[in-house]
Amino acid sequence: MSLLSSNDEQRFLVVSRYENMLKENQNIFFDAFEFEQIIHYYLENNKFNKAKHAIQIALGQHPYSSVLRLLQVEVFIFEDNLTKAQEILDEIILFEPDNSEVYVQKANLYSKKNNHHKAIELLKQALPLTDDVVDIYSLIAMEYLFMEEYTFAKKYFKKCIDEDPEDYLSLQQLLHCYDFLEEHEQAISFLTNYLDKNPYCEVAWHNLGRQHVAQHNLKEALRCFDFAIISDDTFTGAYFEKGKVLEQLHCYNEAIENYKITLTLDDPSSFAYLRIGKCYEKLGKSDLAEQYYFKATYEDPQSSKAWFAIVTYYAQEGNYDKAAKYIPKVLINEEENPFYWKQSGDIYLALEHYQKAIYAYERAIEIGDYSAETRNTLTDAFLSSQSFEKAIITGLNTLQMYPEDGSTYYRIAIAYYFLSDIEEALYYLKNGALYANEWLTYFDKRFPMVFKNEQIRKLVQKITNQKTN
Repeated sequence: MSLLSSNDEQRFLVVSRYENMLKENQNIFFDAFEFEQIIHYYLENNKFNKAKHAIQIALGQHPYSSVLRLLQVEVFIFEDNLTKAQEILDEIILFEPDNSEVYVQKANLYSKKNNHHKAIELLKQALPLTDDVVDIYSLIAMEYLFMEEYTFAKKYFKKCIDEDPEDYLSLQQLLHCYDFLEEHEQAISFLTNYLDKNPYCEVAWHNLGRQHVAQHNLKEALRCFDFAIISDDTFTGAYFEKGKVLEQLHCYNEAIENYKITLTLDDPSSFAYLRIGKCYEKLGKSDLAEQYYFKATYEDPQSSKAWFAIVTYYAQEGNYDKAAKYIPKVLINEEENPFYWKQSGDIYLALEHYQKAIYAYERAIEIGDYSAETRNTLTDAFLSSQSFEKAIITGLNTLQMYPEDGSTYYRIAIAYYFLSDIEEALYYLKNGALYANEWLTYFDKRFPMVFKNEQIRKLVQKITNQKTN
């Protein structure tokens, strides 16, 4: 049984006959419609050189065919040969002023020039000349999207849906507009009305569920995803979204069931395995969590999230050596992700691999992590590696951004102590106590040698007495 429709079969036969003609260097006549099929086939399959060659032959046989000349315009516009495209369009419109496709291609040309208002004007001229208004409405909406005029885009996507309720692409774009405008309530209202007329539209139920998730109405979202599944029990996306909501509701076993269903409906996905692993970890089933994390990486070896789940899993288990083993797998595709560099630094610091930790923290800061926490852990790495001058410089830089971060003062004080500058150590210790007295106990336990110094011990005692009084 053929998997192709009769139209596809016909086009395939025409293309095959055309290509045989080229191979055998024959000159066979094709009517304009057949050439149109051939050219569309090549354009749809991104074979632009073959499309151009077919257009050349086609116009040799049908030099006055506006359909073929408009296809030539389409190729010229794609190649940014806008002058030539304009010339052909001006010629066609003289003889066919009521040809809607001429206005569409002229709009395409102006859109390429970033003159979206002119493109919209031309598309509106095409509307009364065509029976296929949905396509024109969609093109107008897209021009408004290019200008980020989401309210107008929304209006025309709604027109598309009014004309064709099964135009799910326009429905998705409409919801994209609602999201950009942060009009979640309006989106919910639109989808509710839409579902009153189309109660078995799984796409609408799915999107309504997502809108409820954005509003934190998780129980209502769950109901919507259930209706999406009732409408189409092979709808993978609904099972995924339902699983994610069940996770948020801490219903991990039910979430796992839904993620596992997706594995039977479609090709296994790294995301599904990853989420199943997360659920098993939440349930305290560490061995199963580990298995599914590795399944996720097997399914997609480039998934940094899956590799990071393994790194985090081993770190939480206290197995920092194994965690560190997989850090390069995370970073290979995430060179510019400060979060992953920070987490890598924490693991290296726990292993006392101070130089690796320092490099990781410095990379995190370099590419955008401006948090006091990362800067302070970098200072800790310098202290642990006895790079006390660098610890002071990093601490002082941190204070420029966070002048009231008490723990930074303590770190600088400790660095000065180890450089035998007791006066500066006392100064920063006093300021640390002023901003964050509660850190005294932490640093006393971590650096007991420092706090055994007589002058420092007296200052701490004085601060403690003041706190008591």
